[in-house]
Amino acid sequence: MPYKDTLAEVDFKLQRDSAFSYQCNACSRCCHNKAIRVGAYEILRLARRLGITTTKFIERHTEAGGTVLRMQDEHNRACIFLNKQGCGVHPDRPLACRLYPLARWVDADGNESFGHLTPHPKTEGIYGTSAAVADYLDQQGVAPFFAMGDCYGAVYQRMVDLLESLDADELDRRPNRRKDVEETSAGVAASPWIDIDKTVADFCKANRRPIPNDIENAVAIHIEAIESWIASLSN
Repeated sequence: MPYKDTLAEVDFKLQRDSAFSYQCNACSRCCHNKAIRVGAYEILRLARRLGITTTKFIERHTEAGGTVLRMQDEHNRACIFLNKQGCGVHPDRPLACRLYPLARWVDADGNESFGHLTPHPKTEGIYGTSAAVADYLDQQGVAPFFAMGDCYGAVYQRMVDLLESLDADELDRRPNRRKDVEETSAGVAASPWIDIDKTVADFCKANRRPIPNDIENAVAIHIEAIESWIASLSN
């Protein structure tokens, strides 16, 4: 299915020191009709929260090639993790949920800015200017998500650069690749790299290394496995 690019409508004019405050009153209206995008790190945290592998998580809870959380159903278009008490995975909720009602943009030079997402017309959240964007980010615990985004972003860029060096038409194919990902059947990973547990297990088996149980080491080995693959293609 096609997913609306909500970021295209955002005016990214806020900086970390810009005046901003937001009080969530748990109306849960922001948990409906949203394409909540997730990356490999977010999938790993959510899988650990649920006590399952990332492979099972992708199968049960994602669509669009493992990049978007499923809705509950086509009629009740609520996030799959929304329950009567609120978010069922709140301590490990994705970055998009932590940032809401803000969005973040980082340009090619690494310059960061923030903007307001369009609120639900009946939201019970209270907007204000009693603090700063930085204060809100700290409250939402976004630092490790930003760090992982930067880390995976750098690896992804090296992968893209390599593919472009091997195939001059790679850049032209990218829009169609994105479309193919969005149209991938629910529960199927469009790329094997998004499935951290499987990638790490295969890499550790091939290199006769123990499989880590903790998130930090799993991420480190996952990145090592991707970089090893990039290096193998570069030779």
